Amino acid sequence: MSENPITRKPRIEYIDLAKGICITLVVCFHLTLFYDTSLPFDHFFKSFRMPLYFFLSGCFFKAYEGFSGFVKRKINKLLIPFVFFFVVCSFLLPNILAHYGVNIRYLPMSQMFHALLDEYYPSGQIWFLLCLFEINIYFYVIYLFAGTFEKRTLVIVLLSLLFGVCGILLSFKRIDIPANLDSAMSALPFFAVGYMIFRHTDLLKPNPSDRYLPLMIIGAFALVYVVGPNVSFRENHFYGYSWLTAYPFGTLGVLGVIWLSKLLKRLPVISYYGRYSIIILVTHDTVFHFFAPILKHLGLSVTTEMSLNLLLTMASYMLIIPFMRRFMPHVTAQKDVIKINN
Repeated sequence: MSENPITRKPRIEYIDLAKGICITLVVCFHLTLFYDTSLPFDHFFKSFRMPLYFFLSGCFFKAYEGFSGFVKRKINKLLIPFVFFFVVCSFLLPNILAHYGVNIRYLPMSQMFHALLDEYYPSGQIWFLLCLFEINIYFYVIYLFAGTFEKRTLVIVLLSLLFGVCGILLSFKRIDIPANLDSAMSALPFFAVGYMIFRHTDLLKPNPSDRYLPLMIIGAFALVYVVGPNVSFRENHFYGYSWLTAYPFGTLGVLGVIWLSKLLKRLPVISYYGRYSIIILVTHDTVFHFFAPILKHLGLSVTTEMSLNLLLTMASYMLIIPFMRRFMPHVTAQKDVIKINN
């Protein structure tokens, strides 16, 4: 029932570029929230910004040596970074920085458990790691169950859509399930689509249709711009008729980014950011909060100050990434904490 583990393959460079593009957009979005402004075309970027990561995770899903080994791997790669940065960035570090005049939202340690259940993360971006961990578990259960049927692929598709529908219904009723379990339901179809497309089509692989990539990119982005859904997976909230457009046009936006990345192949700095996007994800809120009070004294316009903060934040990762890879590999998904028996 389990797939055989496969040897490590060379990285697919354009995938790193796609992740680099999206993590940059994530940082931009969180900066706009901090400066109480908005990006041009934000509804367009929002259509595919987070779905891309769910989609790519599905592309590279592997059953490994069984459910137990799979869970250990995802604890190492997702849950341990979530717990570590939840505690450090939401509780410990803000208290330390407050002594130096850097004010970041934080909670007292006594409220940690309630913050988890209520989905209140002062370092808000880390919700994604917990949500992706839950999606992986949901999908693995579906994968195992579908293996008892002759038409496994069809069962995976139907059950993944059923999870998505359940998440949408919870959104309609404004029923919140603790710890982002409802968001994981709503996002699961993107994971499943990635799994299916990577295994059953050539859309993500070199193929003859790549000669039409510029037209495919323009067409995909144009449609998403016009019809793109307005969805918050963080809050599991589908606005208006987004429940109708979220999956088809969200997927189309994701494919647009991937096709653009295939066309460009590699952009050195952005691809580097994509390769280590988890480090940027879990720390960028703290980094740009550090630069904010320094820039505030320059008397710049909001747009200029935000742009400079973005440049400083992203540039700082040329130092932060090597540092964290060397000294914090076990909490940044670079090395395993729980031993895996291959």
